[in-house]
Amino acid sequence: MLFSKFYDVLEDQRLHRLLFLILIGIYIYNELRSWWHVLGRPLYVRITTTLSDYRSGKYYKPWGSNAPIFIVSTKKQIAELSEATCLSQRAVYADMFGFKHTMNKLEHNTSNHKVIRTRLYSRILQVNGPIHLAALYPRLVNQFDASLAKELQEGRILDGSVSLPIADTARRLVSKLMSLMFFGDSLCSDEEFSSALLRYPQDMVKCMAAFQVVPSFMSPIIHALLTNRGEAMHLIQRKLAYCIRPENSSQTDSKQSQRLTILHNIITLADSSDYWNPDLLSQSLLGIWFAASHQPWMNLHFVLLELCTRKEWQNALRQEIEQYGPLDYKGLEQLPLLDGFIKETVRCNPLDTLAIRRKALEPYTFSDGSVSVPSGATVCVSAHDLMHNPQTYAEPDAFNPNRYLPQEPNAQQRKFTEVSETYPIWGFGSLACPGRFHASLAIKIAISQLLLKYDLSLENDKARTKWTWETFTMPYKSTKIILKDRSL
Repeated sequence: MLFSKFYDVLEDQRLHRLLFLILIGIYIYNELRSWWHVLGRPLYVRITTTLSDYRSGKYYKPWGSNAPIFIVSTKKQIAELSEATCLSQRAVYADMFGFKHTMNKLEHNTSNHKVIRTRLYSRILQVNGPIHLAALYPRLVNQFDASLAKELQEGRILDGSVSLPIADTARRLVSKLMSLMFFGDSLCSDEEFSSALLRYPQDMVKCMAAFQVVPSFMSPIIHALLTNRGEAMHLIQRKLAYCIRPENSSQTDSKQSQRLTILHNIITLADSSDYWNPDLLSQSLLGIWFAASHQPWMNLHFVLLELCTRKEWQNALRQEIEQYGPLDYKGLEQLPLLDGFIKETVRCNPLDTLAIRRKALEPYTFSDGSVSVPSGATVCVSAHDLMHNPQTYAEPDAFNPNRYLPQEPNAQQRKFTEVSETYPIWGFGSLACPGRFHASLAIKIAISQLLLKYDLSLENDKARTKWTWETFTMPYKSTKIILKDRSL
């Protein structure tokens, strides 16, 4: 109990802000001691400039001192927001997560080579990637079983069941699955590399929070303090760059296994390009990894919470899974109720209440004249409003996975990976999340395997499960799930 409360205190955003303000104070104090007699007036100017930065809101915030601009969100407007060349998705997230520091000086405030990058990412993740998922499926299930067994060994035994922290368990399970899809068996089994893959997204989120409460000139210091000088980032990029170099690219997995991975495909597709080189490819893989590994474990966390509080759905989903069993990749993708449950969980628990964020690299006015966006401003849509529109979702505040089930015998299944202007969690248009098929598969494997083997419940039905920061929803590390073996 005491340990749980300690974790909750550590996650308190007010404590985070206080710690960062203390760091600022220490930094200024050291500057005063070291340079007061030498610099004199210049030091005074520097301090007053820092104070002026605070007053004028010059933080490393995603949208500076101004709130984001919302568009009315018709389908035409959303499409224009998604595709306008001077409205940059890359730039807004680079500001938010401080890519200059967290992605090793990644260039972002430019549209140069945008088409080259987009084509490569889409080809790898939306075309080549899904083709290989069916062949990867048995290995992924084996990886999940091995990872879960390790988690169970370290769990706490309660009356023959096992108690596990939902957030950390979901994070580790999904990270292992995504690692296998991305990098193959050899790198996935490299514990040093796997540990870095797990730490890196956490480093990104910590820096995102920290950069918003310190002046921008302190960002390198804060990044170094929070990430041990970018240890995980540099280790990942170093190992990837080694594997990407032509003389080393065939030394990892067997040819049959290797060709199924994103790493192999990105090497193959970029081989004839003058733009891509090992360092740039490894840097880009860092960004793809963060996007692909962070969202699925968070969504899995909320799916598990919903299953624990809505136990009747465990039986319903289990029956559907058993009906199509034994499952292969094709069978797992043909479970409409499972897709519906995940879609509804994410609709009711969006990780971010905003979506399709773009930063204007130059002034832009929408074609219908409705919105003018100044250079440097962020424009976006309200994901919450779009997914709670009663014209699209009847009784939008009710949790109802059945709303996605086909209403007619030959109607098309409503997939979790579906991209729609009424369900913007994946983005929209050509920049819709290309890794959504991999993320969806990781979540579905985890849910199906857990439901087939265990009954799920919360250790404490009254435990706090989530908290909000800015527009984001965050899990509590202290929340525990009970896995009760169904065979006993």
